[in-house]
Amino acid sequence: MKTTKKQFDIFKKECERWINEFGLFGSRFYFQHEDYGDGDENTQAYCIMPDEHQDRIFTVGLPKKLNGETSIDEIKENAFHEVMESFLYRIKNIARCRYVQREEIDDEIHNIIMTLEKVVFNRGK
Repeated sequence: MKTTKKQFDIFKKECERWINEFGLFGSRFYFQHEDYGDGDENTQAYCIMPDEHQDRIFTVGLPKKLNGETSIDEIKENAFHEVMESFLYRIKNIARCRYVQREEIDDEIHNIIMTLEKVVFNRGK
């Protein structure tokens, strides 16, 4: 199945929704409607992340080719998933480092918790 411009617009809008919802304003996001890598049709969406110790710049994409039909709800869920990948990327990079300072892990965990406090805990207020 080929994805349409309308599906990409929905994907991008949903990504922007979650970026705003989680306050990921210290990151830069670029969006693309292109196949990723070798064009594997099993890839439903992707997030290209920076290498270690680089700025929080992400490219989030919806492939042009997908394996089978994809509903609007699935596109929205894929957008959420990729934004969460960017939200948690520092933990991934810290975990991959051979030498990690305990403070780096603690700082990032507290960064995530403070974001969740603002977004989840204070939602009903």
